Amino acid sequence: MKRFPSAAITAALLSATLFRTAAAAAETPEAGKPGVTDEVAALLAGTFDSKTQADANPDGFQAVRLVAVRVPKSRLGSGSPVLYVEQSMVATPDKPYRIRFYRIEETADGGVVSRVFEPKEELAVKGKWRDPSDLALYGPGDVVERLGCAVRLKKGAEGWEGGTEGKNCPSARSGARYATSRAKLVAGRMESWDRGYDLEDRQVWGAKEGPYVFERRSEGPPSETPAKD
Repeated sequence: MKRFPSAAITAALLSATLFRTAAAAAETPEAGKPGVTDEVAALLAGTFDSKTQADANPDGFQAVRLVAVRVPKSRLGSGSPVLYVEQSMVATPDKPYRIRFYRIEETADGGVVSRVFEPKEELAVKGKWRDPSDLALYGPGDVVERLGCAVRLKKGAEGWEGGTEGKNCPSARSGARYATSRAKLVAGRMESWDRGYDLEDRQVWGAKEGPYVFERRSEGPPSETPAKD
């Protein structure tokens, strides 16, 4: 049997180790640089409202508040960031009309998809952005995924942009049969354009002039003034 010098074996092993290390580094984000899912989650998190837009065009838009917090160690995550989101009128912040969980997943093309989950018991989860750790207890059995309503985003020169696909997101609001959603995320601002359509593809709800523009007021939950006795 032919014997190889030990130095040659050591060099071969070292070369293989270096190759594997380089390959692994190429597949992981740069040190200190967040992955795409964390980047999108950071843009979504915070307290936003459309008050500036509504003040400028009260006939076309309403003053809406949006609160989004990241859920630590969420049972819904499966390794992906999860955000809890409440939407309400600015005038009535304690009466949210939309409560959702968003799970941000990376796609094969380098984009992300935001999967939408609706809690089965909205009253039980309402207002829990005040203590996001409580939200970690909510798992797959506590929510229903809104199939067909996932929002796919790709990164462009100005930020992340995209929307739902086709007519697959069901809606029964105001006689609608399906809904569409478009979104754009940039630092300090998000744009959202949700619309509902009937069987004849006529828009029956949602803004007609363009997307709602939400400006970030804080990177975390809203500060609240304690109620007076």
